[in-house]
Amino acid sequence: MDLWSVLHVSQLMGQITIETDLFEHRKVKPHFVNPCCFGEDFATWLKQELSQFAELGVKLSEPIQEDYGWGLWASRDKDQFWIALSYAGDGPQEAPAQWVITITYDPGLNLAKRLFHKPDRQVLEQLQNLVRQILASNSAITMING
Repeated sequence: MDLWSVLHVSQLMGQITIETDLFEHRKVKPHFVNPCCFGEDFATWLKQELSQFAELGVKLSEPIQEDYGWGLWASRDKDQFWIALSYAGDGPQEAPAQWVITITYDPGLNLAKRLFHKPDRQVLEQLQNLVRQILASNSAITMING
């Protein structure tokens, strides 16, 4: 397997798809970088839910807008994990909306860390499992895959 395939597969490992009408997906807000940049309320909600699990030992950032949706950093020791929330529609649509949540290790632009640092896989798996548990335990959310 070539390096590109390895990187691509590793990015897909923490992907979850859900369907829900809990979060705004119809009204485009003035501060959105594009008309499909929904997920601000979803990211805020997920941060609040994750904050209840202090035993995981991660520090959570404030939600950050991206061109594909919203996300937040979960940091523990020297490792940074990115939780991305992407609206799966092409624009405002009727309920229920589909969302894709991806949880990955992301060393940022630090090339040395990218090449030589091995993240704590156990923390990544615990974070991925916790997000799945939070989503699956809410009756207003339907798990599509993940």
